Amino acid sequence: MKLFNTLTRQVEEFVPLQQGEVKLYCCGPTVYDYAHIGNFRTYIWQDILRKTLEHAGYKVTHVMNITDVGHLTSDGDEGEDKMMVAAKRVTGNVSTMQDVLDIARFYEDAFLSHAALLRITKPHIVARASEHITEIIDFVQTLKAKGFAYEAGNNIYFDTAKFPDYGKMARLDIENLRHGARVAEDSLKRNATDFVLWFTKSKFENQLLVWDSPFGVGYPGWHIECSVMASKYLGARIDIHCGGIDFIQVHHTNEIAQSEAYFGHKWVNFWIHGEFINFNNVKFGKSLGNAVNSPDLLEKGYRPEAYRHLVLTSVYRKPMNFNFDALDSSQSFVDKLNKKFQEFKNGQTDTDVINPDRVTSVLAEFWGFLENDLATPRALAVLNSVLKDKEFNNREKVLILQEMNDAFRLLYN
Repeated sequence: MKLFNTLTRQVEEFVPLQQGEVKLYCCGPTVYDYAHIGNFRTYIWQDILRKTLEHAGYKVTHVMNITDVGHLTSDGDEGEDKMMVAAKRVTGNVSTMQDVLDIARFYEDAFLSHAALLRITKPHIVARASEHITEIIDFVQTLKAKGFAYEAGNNIYFDTAKFPDYGKMARLDIENLRHGARVAEDSLKRNATDFVLWFTKSKFENQLLVWDSPFGVGYPGWHIECSVMASKYLGARIDIHCGGIDFIQVHHTNEIAQSEAYFGHKWVNFWIHGEFINFNNVKFGKSLGNAVNSPDLLEKGYRPEAYRHLVLTSVYRKPMNFNFDALDSSQSFVDKLNKKFQEFKNGQTDTDVINPDRVTSVLAEFWGFLENDLATPRALAVLNSVLKDKEFNNREKVLILQEMNDAFRLLYN
């Protein structure tokens, strides 16, 4: 199996840390609003990745975080906590931590429900940041004891100057960034690239999600949660860490720094990132007012499988353009696929003899494309060829399409 590793910018042969097993960590949603279909593109290709690894014979342990505290309106250290923004937007009257967490649970449930609609397999472990505060505090204390963190204004910062490889995956121009090019000036930071591990209440007076800590009453920074929860459930070394390309420069760069400073060795072998989705060739997002949610598609009469198919027609590392004409085409395809599948299923006869070599050959071609950096368009072309191929009998086509569906999930229940 080969995968593009963002760390090296090359397609590499995947070799697991432990034979037969894969430790997979995927950055999950910040549950302050509904996830849009652009977000779900990421989770669909991660689902394909997991299914391909499992088909290759690996025992996969899949962990995903739920960010319900600490993610500010800036990916750096500026602005309000997104959960507080959501609480004010939803109710306008929040007074307790539980009020905010109730809103987080609502959007978390919505995310998991919409993911299930899109036939995305639920991770083995879904971990909430707010339920790992003790472990986060311990992690921060260790970084501080090792000299990688410092206290300023009662906040705890990671000192990027103490980590020589800072920015290695993103290939950042550190000297430029240290003059404040990336983030707004924070007078408490020693270096512009330093980032917060723990905020105190003194910085955000109206923050309701706060806990006692040796550093003061406060809450964790966003980046620390993934390092803590990934290592808790997967150990000190991880095979694959996934996310969107927007995480490379800040979030995943900071994860690498704090984790490798903590453990003293390389943390993740493969970093895999997916590209953005555009809407009619314009950037797609909530802030731009053009976000489309899964329920929006259902209300318009589209099946979830149609969006899965649309995602499969593009390479995960390339930008994808969404529009309703393209979705109409995908809906037509999945309707045709399901109609044909039923015809093949109903048309099976006792005289249909399965040729193992022929079936094995086409399935090997299908999985081979997926094992070559998740080449879903090429694998989809193999599926298309099976629909048209008159060499296969009905029983063979049913068998082949059922196995292809293990990854693609385009057949209706």
